[in-house]
Amino acid sequence: MCGIVGAVGLRAEPTPEAAAAVLDSIQHRGPDAAGHLYRDGIWLGSRRLKVLDLRDEANQPMADAETGVALVYNGEIYNYLELRASLEQAGHRFRTDGDTEVVLRGYLEWGEELFARCNGMWALAIHDPRRGGVLIARDRFGEKPLYLGRHPSGPWWFGSEAAALRAAGVGSGRFDRARVLNFLRFGDAEDPGGSFFQGISQLLPGHHALLVPGGPLEANQWWDLGEFAASSWLNGAGADAKSAQEVFDEAVRIRLRSDVAVGASLSGGVDSSSIVASIRHLEPARRLHVFTASFPGQPIDEWERALRVATNFEVEAHRVEPTADGFLDELPLLVRRQGGPFDSPSVYAQWCVMREAASEGVTVLLDGQGADETWGGYRKYVWFAVTEAILGGHFGSGREIVRRWRAAADLPSPDPLQVVGLALSTRGRNAARLALRRSTRWLGPALTDGPLVDPQGVKLHGPLLLQAAVADGSRVLLPRLLRYADRNSMAWSRELRLPFLDERVVRLALAGGWRAGLESGWTKVRLRQIAAQRLPDEVVWRRGKTAYDVPERNWLAHPRVREQVREAVEFLRARQILTASRTQQVPPWRALTLATFLAQHDLAA
Repeated sequence: MCGIVGAVGLRAEPTPEAAAAVLDSIQHRGPDAAGHLYRDGIWLGSRRLKVLDLRDEANQPMADAETGVALVYNGEIYNYLELRASLEQAGHRFRTDGDTEVVLRGYLEWGEELFARCNGMWALAIHDPRRGGVLIARDRFGEKPLYLGRHPSGPWWFGSEAAALRAAGVGSGRFDRARVLNFLRFGDAEDPGGSFFQGISQLLPGHHALLVPGGPLEANQWWDLGEFAASSWLNGAGADAKSAQEVFDEAVRIRLRSDVAVGASLSGGVDSSSIVASIRHLEPARRLHVFTASFPGQPIDEWERALRVATNFEVEAHRVEPTADGFLDELPLLVRRQGGPFDSPSVYAQWCVMREAASEGVTVLLDGQGADETWGGYRKYVWFAVTEAILGGHFGSGREIVRRWRAAADLPSPDPLQVVGLALSTRGRNAARLALRRSTRWLGPALTDGPLVDPQGVKLHGPLLLQAAVADGSRVLLPRLLRYADRNSMAWSRELRLPFLDERVVRLALAGGWRAGLESGWTKVRLRQIAAQRLPDEVVWRRGKTAYDVPERNWLAHPRVREQVREAVEFLRARQILTASRTQQVPPWRALTLATFLAQHDLAA
């Protein structure tokens, strides 16, 4: 695991001071080693967090002596041992034991076809002198970030965080108006192809591109969630629970490969509990630390449930207790490390879990992120299922779904914006966005003429629930959660691994769709059936679980929070981002984190 940075098209090697400034901006992502390499106008830099093969020989940049191909790489390839065996059969010889050299030699053997062979998370850059540029690539879901921008003097710059590019002088010094507008209006905290800094974008997940001096960015998609989801949804058949458990266990098994301590996040829910159960099944003797965010005395507190799971599987449980005062005290650093604002203080709960893991010396954590987005775990999907049934003329099915959920006293309130937004045509969605902007009276002059980008992404086709799965996985929900997870873990030099985003597990999750499960009155029914083989019913068939939730209403009543929200709103009004109207207020957490972000970076409109 590392932080990477680089440039293409430089006229001269960066000075030692300039190189140090850029690398220091991402030191938290890799505190164990640093390195950089310059040749022919191309500069590659790395900060390393040692996880596999802790020797210095495995540091980066890593280069092949024969071809001159050089690599900087952030992430982990979990099936690196299997790939290494294939490469050794093809005649390759290795001098290190980790996954970085496997990526390097895999590229030499397979070229860009390497990516489809990899099971893991990554953002990488490969300088190939034979191609006259740098190949950059990002993993399927975008677990690892890769920012891009052009310096005013012409060179391309890229890096694991926008902060590295800004340290190199990339960006206009202004905020991206479309991003800020979408954030304030919809809570759209992450665009997987953009950033809150004007002039800095991201390589999209599942894409690669060749950066050449003076050339344009021409990205190519090597993996498409939409195609993958449609194939699984429409043609797949769900595996039986025993076979599905074996697939999940394999995803967990390869994510336990590490030369440093491995632990897990744990709540009282089925997702994280399934991971702990799988680890204990695979390695009964492993010493395992688990970490839980707790809010004593609050209805959302997970500690007692998590402790029962921890006790059942004989793991060492650690309790962290985030508070409103702690949130405010750490807010400046939290926002800086996040690289942008966020719409809920629940981000802070995960931040505290990662800090506690660091204090206990646990470098790698497995986490349940991605389960809800791939297995259909959000209650909002009930209304997508109802609408899908009605649009298909299956009115009885729609009524039955509502009846079952109402009988369970768990029928959620509908969100017309999301449901209708997906169902509308492209023209209808454009008209709806314009109407929403006109009706938002609190937008100030700095934003009134800004573009309003569709927060649900491009118009999709197929069953409405399938559209929701692809939209949430590629644009609406998962990208922001992956940003939160990456920045929170890396802020404390921790590595987060997500078994539920293993491609094989995702295929199982999407096979045959979610409609039948929702018709039964439950979310992620098939995952619950798998988990029931090892977990008690109180975990498996529990309703109302939300991960990393915090007591927001209580925190909003805190005098310090109220005062800082008031100051944030005034700051945004002074910047003409908000009007002076008091008839409709922007959501308080959005105002607070956005004002903190803009003030830190002194960004203008």
